[in-house]
Amino acid sequence: MADKYKQWSVQRLKCELAQRGAACGGRKINLIERLESYDRNKNFREDPIIIPEPLDVFWPITGFQQLRPEHRKSMPQLTYHQIEQYFLYRMAEDKQMTSDLKALEKGKDLLNGERIFACSMSSDDAHIYLSGIVGAAMKQKLSYNFKIGIDKRTGDPLNSHCECPAGKGPHGTCKHVAAVFLMVESFVEKGNLAVRKGCTDNLQSFHVPKKIYDGKPLAADRIPWKRKHTDEMLEDPRKDKYMKFSSGYSSYIYNCMVNFCSQSSTNISLRYLTPSTSLQVASRDHDYLQQPITEHLVDKAVAVSPKDAKDIEKSTRMQAKSKTWFDERKWRITASRFGDIVKMTCRRDTRKLCCSIYQPKSIITYPIIHGRQHESRAISMFEELTHFKVKKCGLFVSVKYPFLGATPDGLVENDAIVEVKCPYGGRDVDIKPGKKFPFLVESNGKITLKSSHKYYDQIQGQLYISGRKLCYFIVYTFCDILILKLEYDEEYCVFSLLPKLEIFYKKHFRPYVASCL
Repeated sequence: MADKYKQWSVQRLKCELAQRGAACGGRKINLIERLESYDRNKNFREDPIIIPEPLDVFWPITGFQQLRPEHRKSMPQLTYHQIEQYFLYRMAEDKQMTSDLKALEKGKDLLNGERIFACSMSSDDAHIYLSGIVGAAMKQKLSYNFKIGIDKRTGDPLNSHCECPAGKGPHGTCKHVAAVFLMVESFVEKGNLAVRKGCTDNLQSFHVPKKIYDGKPLAADRIPWKRKHTDEMLEDPRKDKYMKFSSGYSSYIYNCMVNFCSQSSTNISLRYLTPSTSLQVASRDHDYLQQPITEHLVDKAVAVSPKDAKDIEKSTRMQAKSKTWFDERKWRITASRFGDIVKMTCRRDTRKLCCSIYQPKSIITYPIIHGRQHESRAISMFEELTHFKVKKCGLFVSVKYPFLGATPDGLVENDAIVEVKCPYGGRDVDIKPGKKFPFLVESNGKITLKSSHKYYDQIQGQLYISGRKLCYFIVYTFCDILILKLEYDEEYCVFSLLPKLEIFYKKHFRPYVASCL
């Protein structure tokens, strides 16, 4: 190689060095030595790292059928928890967290906007394959093809691919894939197949009348016209002496109108000329009552009969995936907040506490995500160790204290509940009382739950409201599991916990909810 470089001109040597990113100064012999050194050391660069292409997942080409209601029986159970887990963690060996939850929110918007144009299904012995078209969010004429693979036995999402830039497979997590997963979840659970129908799939509608306005009547000058009206167009034709009435005469006309409507149950347009009063203002007109009207409405809204309580529990067993679960919890104090109320001091801002109960913010943190992800695993290990079967449950509502509610993590037989805790700080250590597990204490050589911790108030409240006598308290980490049997403490509940909750409800929470009406 040295003889080769000796035959080169100085200009050619400098060009070669420049291409390799080396200095080009010096005499010819220096240039040759520099090139020889670069040849020996491979241009002083390490071998390039060749990134392999993603695993080529098998996608069937034939055998697809349009997804129809009768396919619901052959679809596995796919839950929102499984979808969230798929979008939360990249399905790779490093288990790197992607927290791609915004795609799920945008996918809901696509689903509600009927942007899934087509969906077909194929299956083999172990997998369910879905293929179809999803429209772009911002462009009407742009759409993307998607492919999805689901485990036929468990319903776990396995693979996904979309033609959009964010959905490259084999584990794409774009909003278009999210919309399809959410559609499948709704289809399996409720039978709702939210695929946009073609124009020939719907009945002709040219003879259907336009939607009739069904709001309350408006005065002509309050109608939101598109054209701007001048004062001349809305000129009042009445004479001046008829346009101005005394306040007493106006009140007389208003009272006559109200009395006539209330006695005859007749609705006349004249009553809409007077703006309606707010509920808060109306409640001040009846200050002679034992409690404000708004608070009476709150009590009436939360009141339940024994049959109503059973129906609520049965209809909310999907918990966070059930709209009814959120609706029934809204005006009630749930067991997870019992500890905050019982431990409340005079320095606590009660209005902020009531706001956090009535309008809880959606907070996504690593401890919360960790608890959601591993709760099912903890219950599975509990079933393996104890040979008990844990059943799902919904929101329990107390008949005697209807403003209280509780949702245990599960039920065991007819007299026990299950409550699971997966502490994020102690996920990699053995379970023992200390900094990682501040809710545990060692007593008489045995580990138990601190009676002063808010978890104790939560569990005692759950036992009282559900009418059960025993709680299996499960603490789960990656390397250990602890199962404690906690019995119902009737004396503590009746003489301490419930009176404090009732006082808080009547003195703080009920007035706050009433002020939001």
